Amino acid sequence: MPHVISIDIGSTYTKGAVFGWQEGDKAFRLAARAVVPTTVNYLPDGYRQVMASLEELCRRSGEPFSETEASFADIPVYFSSSAKGGLNIAALGIVPALTLKAAKLTALSAGGRIDRVYAYKLTRRDVAALEANPPDIILLAGGTEGGNEVYVRHNGKMLSKSSVLAQRSVLVYAGNSVMAEEIEEMFAAKGFEVHIADNIMPEVDRTDTVKAREIIRSIFLDRIVKGRGLDTVVKEIGHNPNPTPYAVLRLVEAIYLKRPEMGEFMLIDMGGATTDVYSCCQPVKSIENVMFRGLPEPEVKRTVEGDLGMRVSALSTFKAAPYLAEIPGMAEFVEKVDRDTSHIGVSETEKSYDLALAGACSGEALRRHAGKLRRVFTAVGEAFVQEGKDLREIRTVIGSGGFLSRLHNFQIPDILKRGNTADNFLLVPERFRYARDKDYIFPLLGNLADNYPLLAVQTALDGLEYSENETVIPGVENIGRSSSRSGASCSCRDV
Repeated sequence: MPHVISIDIGSTYTKGAVFGWQEGDKAFRLAARAVVPTTVNYLPDGYRQVMASLEELCRRSGEPFSETEASFADIPVYFSSSAKGGLNIAALGIVPALTLKAAKLTALSAGGRIDRVYAYKLTRRDVAALEANPPDIILLAGGTEGGNEVYVRHNGKMLSKSSVLAQRSVLVYAGNSVMAEEIEEMFAAKGFEVHIADNIMPEVDRTDTVKAREIIRSIFLDRIVKGRGLDTVVKEIGHNPNPTPYAVLRLVEAIYLKRPEMGEFMLIDMGGATTDVYSCCQPVKSIENVMFRGLPEPEVKRTVEGDLGMRVSALSTFKAAPYLAEIPGMAEFVEKVDRDTSHIGVSETEKSYDLALAGACSGEALRRHAGKLRRVFTAVGEAFVQEGKDLREIRTVIGSGGFLSRLHNFQIPDILKRGNTADNFLLVPERFRYARDKDYIFPLLGNLADNYPLLAVQTALDGLEYSENETVIPGVENIGRSSSRSGASCSCRDV
């Protein structure tokens, strides 16, 4: 029986598993699994602890190995990491609903996290803010092919005169190709690192993010490998890690493409530092009396909220969800876990505080991920304007991450209802069943999705445990839908 090992070095925990399979199997068999707190000062320690635990568990169980696996060391290892909390990216575009949105989608689908966004022309104050807290990457976009040059040239000059790129930032240019040579010369002349990608929005209604994604991912790997001894892990394993969000995205894409019977679904991956949301669905549900504003949404979409998390980001979560302050003792608990991010609530009271934090992370992250519908009145009567993605027909919401994987029944809180008014509605799922990733193996299977897609997908689905009851969120109901349910007015698989 051949085996593979998958490791994920997260910001809070380092996880690992041994998977085995035989010819003809439709899914992996989970042979062993181990979790330890991430050794943030020196990551190889946690990695070695997990590997030692996995080997011991396999030895105790008498796990049968194949002829090519003379020892545990012969088993191939795949791994991912988000131990630095993700690669920080500042996105610069022109029009917020167009090139800036395209830049954000590009950064997020590459496995990074958006630190700041800037539209139109950079100001001296904007540059000063970048210099005070330099991001890992500055993604400079703007202008369709043969289009605007003025804004790109202005923003390029502002950045080239600043110290932000001299400190730590890398520039990725993905705008109007007419400006590519000028931008490259502008920064290369000063010795700054610059990468030129294809224009991410060559036409107003079309995006092309492939090249920019590849460059960002390459920079991600280079930067993260240099952090806290991860280069030592790379030497021991023999290859670079996947960014954890990218690995999970690859698994989600594989499920959506290879298991259409799953239908439209969503994954909330909640960790100590960030909360990631992945949605797989048609972005626009009807064309009757609904006008779509902005760039077409991708069918498979990822967003990441760097201020929403259970431990590293507990304090910013508390600030993002003001209603948490109304819970007696909540503020003191948040301060406690902010001081000690490895703390696990043991008492029933502390467990209730963690549940409230989880609700705030997931609810706020889903609210930001979802599209919106706005009622307008035209010369021919009532109509609606949609911005963002329509999630109303999603019927399965998967929870992953240490905390969500342990919850048998999870209710996303009333925060999703609070954004609705008589003329503005959130396009969130109306009714769905919660399914937990009970063995917390989605990130680990994500590492295997490219090489073993069918086995990884089936193992992920087999590992889901569904809640008994549906969650119902009163929302938009039939507003803006056609009676024929004719499908989407656009279809974008550019993720």
